[in-house]
Amino acid sequence: MSENGVSRFVIAGGARTPVGVKCGTLSRFAPEDLAVEAANEAVRRAGVDVGSIDAAFGANVYQFTAPGGQDIYFPRNVALRCGLPTEVPSLLVQRICGSGFQTVVSALQQIAMPAAMDDTRVALCFGAETMSRAPRILRAPRLSGAHFWEFGENGGVEDTILAGLNHDLAHTTMMLTADEYGAERGVTRAECDAFAEESHARARRANRESHLNGGTALEGLFPFEADDLDGQPVCLAHDECVRDTTADELSRLPGITPHGLVTAGNASEISDGAAALVVADRERAEELGLPTRFEIAAYGISGVEPRVMGRGPVPAIRQALDRTGLDIGDIGLWEINEAFAAQAMGAVRELGLDDEKVNVNGGAVAIGHPLAATGARLMVDLMYEMDRRGEGYGCASACIGGGQGLAVIIRDSQRS
Repeated sequence: MSENGVSRFVIAGGARTPVGVKCGTLSRFAPEDLAVEAANEAVRRAGVDVGSIDAAFGANVYQFTAPGGQDIYFPRNVALRCGLPTEVPSLLVQRICGSGFQTVVSALQQIAMPAAMDDTRVALCFGAETMSRAPRILRAPRLSGAHFWEFGENGGVEDTILAGLNHDLAHTTMMLTADEYGAERGVTRAECDAFAEESHARARRANRESHLNGGTALEGLFPFEADDLDGQPVCLAHDECVRDTTADELSRLPGITPHGLVTAGNASEISDGAAALVVADRERAEELGLPTRFEIAAYGISGVEPRVMGRGPVPAIRQALDRTGLDIGDIGLWEINEAFAAQAMGAVRELGLDDEKVNVNGGAVAIGHPLAATGARLMVDLMYEMDRRGEGYGCASACIGGGQGLAVIIRDSQRS
């Protein structure tokens, strides 16, 4: 992805909303609303005229959380509401927990095409999720013939969040995959609870040191200010899921998996939020006068055995490193999504990472995991924390339901 150590692909701007706790401040907003705010802020930070954006890539996993079933129009509506020209196309991507990453990967793949096949050079990428609004579905069959618009009496009711946490083909669930992988790597319940305590402690510190509180942390975060469905003004300026908790308190929660590693306290929070990035071809960015400091050096995508889904970051990170010629020791900061403490610890342990360089401002156990937003959120937070700490390389990664992993390496061209 690079020539002479310089990548063709740059991040011109990025921003994220605060992450809202389930049924909290952001729960009254559709993913489209959250994405519009994040995308507008990313565009503003990039300093790009919307008329220079060639394509939009959006991610949203839990469909039918917008009023009137408008989720199918999600990326198109966001692009239009952000003022992109009507001729600019939009694409919805879905790679479950890696969907936010995938918006960027898909944009890079399109930018990399020869101009004779595709002239995309600047792309707006965004992911958003309002898990609080995930609906129940009545699986009643549609009738045939003249009664097509009517439904039968029978049919089970599904909670779409709970249904999505099961992987029926692999005869497992997401929490079981984390439990199994963590146990394989020798992770203990006490370590999981200590990990969760530290995740919350780091996230609390980051919120205190946020640039919105006069500090220098979480520069990617912007205050979400809008009117809710009742017309009431809302302002959220911190990650809402973060709690003041201890390993001792967490240890009292019952284990809900065979090895007892996963509890309600050391798994990622169900949450709401959005994040967005503007990515571009370096030459085009320079023509437009956009920031070119942060580059996407490489990405990796890999499959793993579904029953140890949480291992996904390991081969994906190794693949991305191989594509750059970098070693683990060259990476100054890591963001590895904390789907579950047991899973994140397993990946850190298998890769041999320094705990002090991983999720330095807390992870999804504390911050939350709004599925489609997470990958973009990790990239935004990583980029700004690299700047804050003066690191030349950072890597963000996530495991993905069904047994996949995705990783992206970011380079600060001023420091490496």
